[in-house]
Amino acid sequence: MLIKSNKIVAVAMSGGVDSSASAVILKNRGYSVIGVSMHLISKDLNSSSGLKTCCSTEDIIDAKRVCVKIGIPHFVINMEKEFKTEVIDRFVSEYLDGKTPNPCILCNCVMKFDLLLKRIKELGADYLATGHYARITKNKIGRYFLLKSKDLAKDQSYVLYNLSEKNLKNIMFPVGNLNKNQTRKIALDAGFNEISDKKDSVEICFVPDKDYAGFIKKQSIDASNNFSNKGLIKNLEGETIGEHNGIFNYTVGQRKKLGISSKNPLYVVKISAENNEIIVGNLEDCFSDILILKNFNFINTEDKKRLQEMKITAKIRYSSPNYNCRASICNDGSIKIIFDEKVKFITPGQSAVLYSGVKVIGGGIIK
Repeated sequence: MLIKSNKIVAVAMSGGVDSSASAVILKNRGYSVIGVSMHLISKDLNSSSGLKTCCSTEDIIDAKRVCVKIGIPHFVINMEKEFKTEVIDRFVSEYLDGKTPNPCILCNCVMKFDLLLKRIKELGADYLATGHYARITKNKIGRYFLLKSKDLAKDQSYVLYNLSEKNLKNIMFPVGNLNKNQTRKIALDAGFNEISDKKDSVEICFVPDKDYAGFIKKQSIDASNNFSNKGLIKNLEGETIGEHNGIFNYTVGQRKKLGISSKNPLYVVKISAENNEIIVGNLEDCFSDILILKNFNFINTEDKKRLQEMKITAKIRYSSPNYNCRASICNDGSIKIIFDEKVKFITPGQSAVLYSGVKVIGGGIIK
């Protein structure tokens, strides 16, 4: 549908198929479109692994080619310093504290929908569009809501829970009503043959080789941080049954590479940074029906008032199913979630996101 508009939309261009198709869709709708790419990672960090990341120089070049082909301006915004401080350093710090963070959530919250949203205003843009698979709707009285994407298999609403109704007014998700095949066809029809075949990026952009422990160790040494390497592995009875080589090498639910002989499989149940200990147990010890969330963000403030009355589900990590649960607000402002049945591998540092049907209520960090 063609919309004649004098509004300017800045599309966050990653060089991938989703953001490229988003730019095409908006231009075809009649918006004035500009492309913006964030330069996030230093050349040294980007090339140190020898692997191509989702934020590489090559991807920015691909984004520029798309913009040239469809006849829109393209801007590269250097945000390397902010990305190092807000995402990489916090990722390292959380792992050293025995947590398992999700840096993509931080990147979306801070880099895209805070800092970049402010920067595109300086370019005269009215809206920021991204290639996320999620939807924004508005009701009859002008309230905005964040929904899961139409294609639930590609839904990315989990990483967007830090948005607010206020900034939803200035955000667009053009592919939120499409499936991936439709998105690829739009890119292909626009002449972006190579981009239409690009694989989705699934790794952390600054750790493309997936060696998180090696990355954390190097970053800590480079920053002259003191961190403990070896420590004790204990069972739930407090007995020492082994030795670990740094808590940043482990995550809750981990079974492999524990270096412990046992007739039954053992799993990481808890990581104690305070005592520099890894606590292990059997699989049944990894189940719980309760979790506590800190730093919870409600997208719509009205949901805070009626949270206890709502029929809700929760995702406890990006790839998890939606679990039926109840939620309430504690005296300290944290959110207590009680599941209808026990779920496994609740991991401190990860995010849990609450839904009412397909609507995103909000989310927070698992304590």
